[in-house]
Amino acid sequence: MVGDVNPDILYEVEGFPVLDSQEIAKGLRIKLGGSAANTAYALAKLGAKVNFYGAVGKDFMGDFCEKELKRAGVKARLMRVDAPTGITSAIEFKGTRTMFTYRGSNEFLDSTPISLRGQWLHVSGYWHLTKLRPEIGKLLKTAKEMGMRTSFDVGSWNRDWRESRYILDAIERGHLDFIFLNEQEITALTGMELGDAIETLRKHTTIGLHMGRRGAKIITKDSEIYTPAWEKIVVRYTTGAGDTWNAGFIWALLKTGDLRRAAKLAMDIVEWYVQEGEIVTPSGL
Repeated sequence: MVGDVNPDILYEVEGFPVLDSQEIAKGLRIKLGGSAANTAYALAKLGAKVNFYGAVGKDFMGDFCEKELKRAGVKARLMRVDAPTGITSAIEFKGTRTMFTYRGSNEFLDSTPISLRGQWLHVSGYWHLTKLRPEIGKLLKTAKEMGMRTSFDVGSWNRDWRESRYILDAIERGHLDFIFLNEQEITALTGMELGDAIETLRKHTTIGLHMGRRGAKIITKDSEIYTPAWEKIVVRYTTGAGDTWNAGFIWALLKTGDLRRAAKLAMDIVEWYVQEGEIVTPSGL
């Protein structure tokens, strides 16, 4: 697992303030964050053996991230850099979340400490990884040559998609087995309408399409597997939901080897998370 890591400060609110005023939050949580770190954390909680590579500062927030990863059972192999640890503040409002992120130490992660091992390489937090971004294609290529499965999540929204060339090149070269993203991200990544974007990417990789409360799809070269979201649940925790789905899918596919069953288990795992805020292993596995 390679990518971004930072604390998340999550505010639960009943409304947004007008500019230059104040809104009182009705809830506050501080948790481990960063798309890649969230996925690593969830995978470890599901029982997988996880090595995580990221970068934090030499500060108490870096200590917090390392402690939380290790508490979940992740082998945290963190670079300590001379920059503040990144941080995200998220406003959770009626099943949505609006985020403000400072990239901080994430920008300084490079390939120096990364030692590929195991069955699967997952990379996330692409837009935060300024220094690593040009090397991601090489990492994926090396992982494929070692017989590993590879997956990638954009990890966050970005206004300027010109730097997406590194991941697009890896996709076209066949170095990426799975790409996880939502409908907005897939159109921005490709510069195409949704249908054309799907048809273009599915020629080279399997798509895990996040569709919020409409569920998710696994789209291969010649098939689609649709998994609806649970009905009549109270959505309380949205931050990290996509990362939790990714973790559930990776874990379940490694356990079962079956795409359809992995998609169903991933939905079960993420729906429990958005309602209860916990990572729970489905019964029978």
